[in-house]
Amino acid sequence: MPRKILLVIKSPPYGSLMAAEGFRIATAMIAMDVLPQLLLIDDGVHCLLKNQRPEAAGLDSHHERLKALADLVGLYAVRDSMAKRNLKIVDLDESLNVKLLSTDEATKLIMENEAVVAF
Repeated sequence: MPRKILLVIKSPPYGSLMAAEGFRIATAMIAMDVLPQLLLIDDGVHCLLKNQRPEAAGLDSHHERLKALADLVGLYAVRDSMAKRNLKIVDLDESLNVKLLSTDEATKLIMENEAVVAF
């Protein structure tokens, strides 16, 4: 039986390597036949915004990796984290098919996993 592992992305997409490392580890886990779940909270919800152009600032884009992860394992985001940042579902990249969760639903998701790793 495969292990249930939740990766929580709480860091912004740019300005540190934390979110990028979380996405990289998720990709590596998939290559090892482990399908992690990804939950984006706090500033991590900024990773989901559409029309990001980090290349204009000389930064690497996470979009292709995030899109692949969304297609393979799905992405969850906490509604309260979005509300605190004045973000709405229309602000998110629709190609990522993000499922919004209440705080209670996110708590349940955390409790269902054997391990939780935060980035």
